[in-house]
This record gives sequence, C-alpha cells and structure tokens, in this order.
Amino acid sequence: MNREQSNNIVSLLDAAAARVAARPALCYQGRECTFKELQHRVQRFAAVLSYRGLKPGERVIIMIPMSPELYVALLAVIRCGAVAVFVDPWISITRIAAFASFAEPSAFIGVPKSHLLRLLNPRLAGLKLTFSTGRVAARIPARYSINQGCRAPALHSVEAVAADDPALITFTTGSSDTPKGTNRTHGFLMAQNSALCETLDYSDQDVDMPMFPVFALRNIAAGITSVVPEINFKRVAEADPQVIRQQIQDHGVTMLTASPPLIDRLASLAAPPPLKKIITGGAPVTAKQLRAWKQAFPAADVNIVYGSTEAEPVAHLALAERLSTEHLPGACCGKPVPAVRAKIVKITHDPIPPDQLAEFELPQGEIGELVVAADHICRDYYRNPRAVVQNKILEPDGTCWHRMGDTGYFDQEGRFFLTGRVHSTIIRNGEMLHAQLEEERLRQLLPDAERVAAFEEHGKLVAVVQTKRANRKDAAELDVDRVIFTSKRLPLDPRHNSKIDYAQLKRVFEKLP
Repeated sequence: MNREQSNNIVSLLDAAAARVAARPALCYQGRECTFKELQHRVQRFAAVLSYRGLKPGERVIIMIPMSPELYVALLAVIRCGAVAVFVDPWISITRIAAFASFAEPSAFIGVPKSHLLRLLNPRLAGLKLTFSTGRVAARIPARYSINQGCRAPALHSVEAVAADDPALITFTTGSSDTPKGTNRTHGFLMAQNSALCETLDYSDQDVDMPMFPVFALRNIAAGITSVVPEINFKRVAEADPQVIRQQIQDHGVTMLTASPPLIDRLASLAAPPPLKKIITGGAPVTAKQLRAWKQAFPAADVNIVYGSTEAEPVAHLALAERLSTEHLPGACCGKPVPAVRAKIVKITHDPIPPDQLAEFELPQGEIGELVVAADHICRDYYRNPRAVVQNKILEPDGTCWHRMGDTGYFDQEGRFFLTGRVHSTIIRNGEMLHAQLEEERLRQLLPDAERVAAFEEHGKLVAVVQTKRANRKDAAELDVDRVIFTSKRLPLDPRHNSKIDYAQLKRVFEKLP
C-alpha cells in the first residue's frame, strides 16, 4: 500500500492550523492553546522524539489525563509514524501495569506519578526514552521533560504512512485478564473522523466541552475548540456542576459531549447553562433522565450516540425520538449511521465461523447479538489473536464484522433497540431473559428504586435493588427467584460511572444468604 503524508491522521491538524491558526484548540485550567501553538508544539516534540531515536512503528506508552500535554504527546508520536498506546486514567493500577508492559513499548510519556508506577515494573524501568510532563532533575522521574531541556535541530514534518499502519492503541473496559488493545490505524481514524462529522452535524463555530479524549481528537482535526472539563474523570458523578457551569460561561461553550452522569449534574442546577447541543453516549440513558434534560436544557439539540471502543459511531437518535419509543421494549438507539452495515445474529458465547454467518442471522424483530461492519470499525486487537477470533467475523471478501457484545433487535423502521449484553443474558428455567428488559420491568414495579440490577445465579433470576425507601416487595411479587434490597451504591463501570458492573456485583452479593 502507498505510503503518503496525507494518510497520516496528524495531517488534519496541519490543515486546521492553516485555516484557523488563532482559534483556541484547547482550553485547560484557565490556559488557552491556539491551533498554531498546538501545531508548533507537536512539530517540536515530534522532532525531539525522532532526534532521541524513536522510529516509525515503535510503540509509546502515554499516561496523561486530558490536557494540552496529552494531545502534544499523542499527536507528536503519531506524527513520527510511531504508535501511541493510550492508557486511560480510570484503569486500576494493576491493570495499568499489565497494559503498559504488554505493549512492549520503546518509550514512555507520562505525568510524574505515572513514572513511579513505571519504575516498579521491570519491563518498563529500563526504557531509555522516557518523558515527564513535569520538571526533571538528575533523570528523575524520567530522563527528559516534555517542555525543558529537549531541543532538536528542526521541526518534524509529517511521516508518510500507509492507511493500514497502526496509529493508536486504546484498551477496552472488558474484565478479561488479557488486555484487549484496539488497533486504530490511520485509515480507521480518518474514517471515524468522517463518520462523526457526517453523523453529528458539527458547526465550524461550535465550542465543545468533550469528556471523551477521542472526541477532542476529532475536534482538533476539524478546527473546533475543546474546553477540557475540570472534573475527576474517575468520579464523574461527583463533579461540581457550578465549576463546570462557570467554565461553560467563561469560554462560550455551545455544546457538551459527555457521559450521562455529567449531564445529570448540570441538569440538577437551579439555572443550568444555556447549551445549544448535547451529545451523550457510553451508557444506557433512561426516559426519566431524558425528561429531566429536556426541562433543564429546553433550547439544546440532544443526541444519544451508540457505539463502543471498537466501533464509534454505530447509531444515534435525538431526544424526542427516543422518548417517543419508551413504551417499546429495550432502549432505542436509532438507525445505524450511513457508513455502517448491521445484522442481528443468534446469541452464542462461541466464535461465529464466517461461512456460517448467514445461518446465524435472525429476522427483523427477533432479539440477538448485534454485529456491524464499516471502515471506522477496528478490524483486530494488538497481540491478541484469541480476541480477534472471538469478536470478529472475517469474510473471504475482506469484510470484517465486529460483534458488539450487545443484545437487541431491529424494529420495522430499521432502528436498533438495546436489550442487554451477551454476557449478562439470563437463562431461567430454560428461558432466555435479557438483563436490561428485566431491569426495566422491575423499575416499573419499584418506582422508588435508585438502581436495579438483574443477573443469573445458578439458573435463577436474582434482582438487586438500590433504594432508601422502606416500601419493599418480596420475590414472588416481583417474579424473581431472589431479591436483595440495599442502601449501598451498586458497582458501576469505571469509565463512565453509568453501567452496572455485573462481575463485581455478583462477587459482592452472591456471598449473601
């Protein structure tokens, strides 16, 4: 395949810097970095990386939270033709160590604290190319600082790459002991940028507050300003809404791209900020939440985006359409975006052979697992052939179908309705039940419940209800085999603080009598 500078996703930054040089690219903790400044910092740091010995194709661990420094490091690595391995801050320390060493990196770039973790890992401690975002003295905590003591003879031009060359590796939220690193190629990132632009109707004058690093990357490619929210990304549900509201006012933010808990926090204010657009995803959203958002942000165009680490976006729909479908089973995610092909297949925990895909496909209306294909869907995982076999269906013509791991069905209008996860499917007395549908049913019976989770325990249906109210019903009334009421918060996913963490939930409650 031809290697061209135009294939490198960082070429979009150069185009944006030429078009809107003086516009702020990133606003962070009261500081602004224009597109021209960001481009210059990326060019300079890419030159330093190359001068210090980083070669195209080598992997670089990046452990920096959302900030200008993150995007300087990320884009400089990719500009060199190397592969950025981004480790999210929400991941546990033990898993961070496993991910980092698994990647077999040639370099490590991180905040000062991340180097303490690096030095404790034998595979990472001996790396010769290490950079800290803070000050460095006597090569502690790293050999070099991103901002100090590193100079190269000239700015770095964009490295020519092939569309299939890897650019970025990010990790899924799965609970497997083996890291699942999604391999995002330059071609994938270009296709994803196009799909997001086509799907979400961005305006050139928008000022976005993105909570997701990939959306800020998309903004940089499109010349749109990103204001990084001042929150603890590990505790989004505890964010101070007054601080966020002040940021929105100070920077003229017009749109918010965030997971549901952050929107909930802003909606709780007596005077929510006057946003024009809200884009959310990462977790199911209830009709109750949407009605609260509609009241809090009456002028906002609210869109719910459906996708995953490997495939984003897959589908989307507006708030009004979602509310119009609340009487139907499952959560409506909308029609697949134009670039995506989609099918529903029989639910199985085994790999699906490509030559049997047609036999697995289910008719419209039946619940099964969603599989999708598009240019902006990752085709493989880094050094994990087992995960490829389990999660991908590779047809002889080159088409790659990704198994979303979500269960649901298509209605007559072609809209996908989410009913649960394959791993949370419940078999009760030989009947297949879907966790999300059971949880919806139980919420209707228990309107005072804060959260409800349903899972299988030895062929039985167990319900765990988080509530502070004393008005409780027994298992027979709820048509479950066992019900547990608790005032404690149910465990949620670490990335978005929105989805039930079923694995942890079972570990906590299976031990109770």
